[in-house]
Amino acid sequence: MDQTPQAPQPAADNPFWTTLRQPRVVLILLAVWAIIGAMTEFFTSSGVFVDLKGGELDGALGGRALGWEAIPLAVLYLYCSRDPVRYHRVFWLAVVEQVAAIGANSYHWGAGDFSFESVVIPVAVAAGLGVLVLLHLFQPKEQAGTAPAP
Repeated sequence: MDQTPQAPQPAADNPFWTTLRQPRVVLILLAVWAIIGAMTEFFTSSGVFVDLKGGELDGALGGRALGWEAIPLAVLYLYCSRDPVRYHRVFWLAVVEQVAAIGANSYHWGAGDFSFESVVIPVAVAAGLGVLVLLHLFQPKEQAGTAPAP
């Protein structure tokens, strides 16, 4: 019997991560995060979003409280999610936004304006969204006219 070794089959992509990395899904996640940021501006008396203690902003999402860019960014991300291929450049804006969010929260935490608990969630979410955006920006593009491998 002639038995030829078979080439190893690539591991199937996890459906959750495959869905999460779709451009439209990434843009909608960015929009949802921006909407949450806008909500922190309106519900400043809630300890969930922002807790004002003395001269310090506190609360689980206190680091998102001063981001007035949230409303127009949410609108932009939702608008661009209609056709992510056409509006591909919006992902570069998303990278800038996430890096700025991480930098601003880190600065204000270091300066003593925010407690660690106020910046840990915004920084973690910004880092996660930033990774998703970068993965999208630098994933190999399929050549026109070629079918993906089965």
